[in-house]
Amino acid sequence: MHLYRDTGRPCLTELTKAGLLRVVRTRRVRAIDERYYGRTARMFFVGLGRQAAGGALPPDFNDFEVAARESAAAYELGRLRQFIRRARISEEQAAEFWERVEQVIHEFDRLPRTGETVHGFAVGLYPIPDYPTLPPTPEPGERD
Repeated sequence: MHLYRDTGRPCLTELTKAGLLRVVRTRRVRAIDERYYGRTARMFFVGLGRQAAGGALPPDFNDFEVAARESAAAYELGRLRQFIRRARISEEQAAEFWERVEQVIHEFDRLPRTGETVHGFAVGLYPIPDYPTLPPTPEPGERD
């Protein structure tokens, strides 16, 4: 990032104080110390928080909206790997399943960085309240 003298330093200082950045390397060039900054975490989670009146703040972005934009070119080239499934499961089953999905997400995050192409990975688990379902299966011996 090229910044003119003292343009970015206040922002970098605040981000460092907040613990989001750290100095990873320094170099002395003509009596001036250059600092190279790096992130302190691979992923930062930002909660919605609460407004002063107690209402929820709006979400910052929809990951699927971002993924749809990013994946459009791969779709056009026939290189998009995707699927969608729906299942009637309990909240407990959904939570257990999401824990396993999170393990795959962390595995993807830890993959060695190689190759020339960046790949996106989008997952989600969401309730669909108005999705049509089949009527309950009658017990043996019951009539329709």
